[in-house]
Amino acid sequence: MTERKIMRKLITILMTVTLAMVATPAHAIVDTWITSPTLSAVTISGGGAKANGAGYLLSTQAQKVTLKFTGTAAQAGKFAQINFFDFVGGVGLELVSGPAGVSSTACDQQTLGGNSHTCFFKLDENSIATIPLILSNATTAGHFKYKVLAGPNITESADGMVNFRMPTNRIAAVVKNVRGIAGAAGVTQFLVTDKGKPSAGVRVKFSFTGIGENLSDVNTVSNSKGLVTVYLTNLKFYRGSAKITARVVGGTAKAVAYIWWFKVKYL
Repeated sequence: MTERKIMRKLITILMTVTLAMVATPAHAIVDTWITSPTLSAVTISGGGAKANGAGYLLSTQAQKVTLKFTGTAAQAGKFAQINFFDFVGGVGLELVSGPAGVSSTACDQQTLGGNSHTCFFKLDENSIATIPLILSNATTAGHFKYKVLAGPNITESADGMVNFRMPTNRIAAVVKNVRGIAGAAGVTQFLVTDKGKPSAGVRVKFSFTGIGENLSDVNTVSNSKGLVTVYLTNLKFYRGSAKITARVVGGTAKAVAYIWWFKVKYL
């Protein structure tokens, strides 16, 4: 074989190897995986999350929660994977991919392209990864499982499970009877609590009966003080009253307030 042919063959081999390396997903780099996967490294926060045996119990209000993986000091900079599976009751899960490939704050885009419920990630220098989980259609009948995968010879942790419960929040009118100006708008406020303390980020739905036209919001979320505020217009100068009902979404708690309309002479 001539020297030129030998060189051409070597170049072809090198190109093939290079292409193969580019096409190989990050999770195939087995020498940089964590080892000894365990569910104890996984915590979930937000959405009313509470530890529940080998898993977590979330409120049906939950729309976005954070999964945190905390590894050992020796696992800093290494790769790990979490699989979500056995979805029941119509609950949906969306995993977020990052623009910079494998990271400690999002799932690897290439892996998600093959399985939308598989999150391959890299631990940061402190052996931590925080992954957002976007939830939808959560009901008390819904649940799903998850487990941690590690290498170099792929091993799995035990299964964890995420279940859902009705929200336990309470809601009450700040002032039950308020006055509203006919020809303008009336305003009511409600306080959302959990175990007696103001509860932020709780979804509330409004409705009304009686005298009035339009609510400023039909759905809202409690602020940092646990308060939700809604306005009701009465631009036709009608007298009488309106009953405003506020309900905690997904739960049984509700409260009512009344707007009593009165006329002002200069209007």
